[in-house]
Amino acid sequence: MLLNIWILLIFVLVIYARSSAQVCMRRYVNGKWISESDCQGPEMMSDIMQELQLIAEEEEKKWTVFQRRMNADVDFNRGWDDYVKGFGKREGNFWLGLDKLHEMTKEGNMELEINMVTKDTGTHWVAKYSNFRIGPSSDKYKLAVSGYSGNASRDSFSHQNNRQFSTKDADHDSWSEGNCAIHYQGGWWFVACAESNLNGNFRTTGGAGLWWGDGSYRLLRYVEMKFRRRLGNDGWT
Repeated sequence: MLLNIWILLIFVLVIYARSSAQVCMRRYVNGKWISESDCQGPEMMSDIMQELQLIAEEEEKKWTVFQRRMNADVDFNRGWDDYVKGFGKREGNFWLGLDKLHEMTKEGNMELEINMVTKDTGTHWVAKYSNFRIGPSSDKYKLAVSGYSGNASRDSFSHQNNRQFSTKDADHDSWSEGNCAIHYQGGWWFVACAESNLNGNFRTTGGAGLWWGDGSYRLLRYVEMKFRRRLGNDGWT
């Protein structure tokens, strides 16, 4: 009789563990695995879920995020020194720093991905570039970018190709009437001035805001820029 009770208890525990595992199925969101709901029992993951987790984590490690805008907590209307060394916090709004960007991309063979969410409709846009590199400080961290693909409304970043970086206290653009960084309230690879402004003022509308150009200022509520090493031959153009 006692043996039967123990067998029944073990059976109940197995069923409970399995049901808890289903409740605790996890998903990959913004670089982290989180539970679908509060877990009251032991968390168990199937072999498939474990494999998917490892794949996702390895994929995430390949990318280096160097810019993120998610709210107005961090001011991006900063001077040259701040943009060179970087600012903000990695888990939130931040800029990695131009010095680090140069050191990490100077050998070439890098690809760039820009993830954006539009402010008006919440549409997720992805702009990819097969070639990405940042020049040295002696050349004012000149941008080299090409090879666009993606679902963004149009390519609004290649316009800045071969341009030096500018800030409100370091004008390296080609606008003869003023400083684009002052007018657009953020450091960027301005021409005269730009077709995108991903370091603009998060609270502002119009040209000084956070936007991607598609014939007008398409304001954004989220931006993340990241790069990784591209497989295969350099293929730099």
